[in-house]
Amino acid sequence: MFLYSHFLRSTYTRTYILSCLVMASCYAQSTEAPTIANNTTLAEYTAHYTVYRKGDKYGTAERTLSKTTDTQYKLTFKTEASKYFYVINTEESSEFLYDEQQIKPIKYISKDERTFKKTKNQTIEFDYANSLVLGNDIAEKWSLPLNANILDPLLVIEKLSHDLQHKTQLLEYLVYDDNSVKSYIFEYSGIEKIKTPMGLVDTVKVSRVKTNSSRKTHFWLSVEHNFIPFRVEQEKEGKEVATLELKKLIIP
Repeated sequence: MFLYSHFLRSTYTRTYILSCLVMASCYAQSTEAPTIANNTTLAEYTAHYTVYRKGDKYGTAERTLSKTTDTQYKLTFKTEASKYFYVINTEESSEFLYDEQQIKPIKYISKDERTFKKTKNQTIEFDYANSLVLGNDIAEKWSLPLNANILDPLLVIEKLSHDLQHKTQLLEYLVYDDNSVKSYIFEYSGIEKIKTPMGLVDTVKVSRVKTNSSRKTHFWLSVEHNFIPFRVEQEKEGKEVATLELKKLIIP
C-alpha cells in the first residue's frame, strides 16, 4: 500500500508514508499552538502532503484526525500517485478510543489499488470482550490473541506523536498486520530545524531502523504542532527513495 503505515515497510511510498509525513500560503490554524486539553482529548487536524520520488513530484496525500464521540476518534490517510501510465490509489482508516491517555484501536481498514494489479483490501477488528484480533484480507481470514498496548498499522505514527508530547522515553511498538505481530522500534536523533512552506520549523527527528536491512525511514515531527510529522523520508543503502512533505495544515 502507498500509505503512512506502509511507508515504514515498503520500497515504495505508500503514504504513511505510506500514511509516515507533514508542511504557507495555504496554511490555516488557530492563533495559539494546539495542545491536548486536560490530557483527555486529542487535537483534530487535516494535513495535506506532496509525495516526491527521487526528487520528482510523485503524488499527493491527506491525513485527517477527527473526533467522533467523547472518547472515540477516526484517523484516515489517502494517497494518489502516478508515474507515466502507472497509478496508485490507497486509503486507510483507523477507528480508536482515547481514554486516560491510552490509545486503543477498534477497527482498521485499508484499500490499495494499482495499475495492472488486483485491488488489495484488509480489515482488522479488535475484539476486547473475547481478547481476539480478527483479520480479513484478500487471501484469508485470521485471528490472533489480543495483547495489551497493541496497535494497527496506521496508528503507529499517531501513538509516536502522542508519546513524544508526553516525553515517553521508550519508542517501541507492537503492531498487528498481515496475520502477525510486528515490532516497530524508533531511534531518537534530537532536535532539528527544517525548512517548510510554513517557514523554519523546529522538529524532533526519529528514525525507524530495520534489523538486517539497509532501509531506514526518518520522521521530522513539529514540536509546535502536537508532533505532527512534517516530513518523512525513506532511504535504502543511504540513498533517498521517497519523501513525503507537508504543504498545508488545517487545525480547527
